[in-house]
Amino acid sequence: MLRSRRTFLTASSAIGALTVALVAAATPAPAAITDFELAPGSGSGSSSAPYGTHCSYTATATAEVGEYVSFYDSQKGSFDPPGAILVGDSGTATATWTPETPGTHNLHAVNIDSAQSLQVEVGSGLDLGSACPVL
Repeated sequence: MLRSRRTFLTASSAIGALTVALVAAATPAPAAITDFELAPGSGSGSSSAPYGTHCSYTATATAEVGEYVSFYDSQKGSFDPPGAILVGDSGTATATWTPETPGTHNLHAVNIDSAQSLQVEVGSGLDLGSACPVL
């Protein structure tokens, strides 16, 4: 009787551990951000920097539909909308970036499991509405 009880307990423990392992393996991991791009501006100018202060540019991150992506600038710049943005049916999340200071900016698109970064140069911009030359 003692031997069959031990066998039962051992078999039950093994089945329980296997069930936990299968459930953990079946839980999908968050999808990674596979691409991060910053669209060029609409203006030109005398600066070698392709982006200008107070000018707006579209940032796009590609990830799995239903995930959330947040954008941030490690220097002084803002993204609109701020916070986590739902990845839509197109598989992308977009936000408008406006740098506030000239110099090198490190831009980031992040979700719970991954990140993509871009380093861009920003010059002094002159926002004219329909164009934004970089001086």
